[in-house]
Amino acid sequence: MQQHSLPSAYRYIRLAVTPSLPDGLSIRKAIQDGLTQMFGVTSASTYLDILWTAADGSQHILRVPEVDAAKILAMVASMPDSLHLSVIKHSPFLPSLLTETLEKVSLYTPFAEYLFSCPPIN
Repeated sequence: MQQHSLPSAYRYIRLAVTPSLPDGLSIRKAIQDGLTQMFGVTSASTYLDILWTAADGSQHILRVPEVDAAKILAMVASMPDSLHLSVIKHSPFLPSLLTETLEKVSLYTPFAEYLFSCPPIN
């Protein structure tokens, strides 16, 4: 069976923020400052959308162009200690960010149960 993937021009990034930032403007400013520090002034104008902010400001979902995603992810890894950003998950498919870990995703089907109970083929 041939699988087809849907092309996406964007990457979606789910971030955890400590201490929490309650609004989109604060997280945008923090990311802009981090990009300026790491890549210079021209990278500070990287286009991004804040699609969702948790009620307590501890998590945010961003949409960034696929070509700029690597810069954003590298910047998150090198943020100063005053603000700690961490990537929970990133994907070109927004609904995949609904789960934080694969363990929380239920893949149970009768076929999957049968498949995993079969002895390995040598």
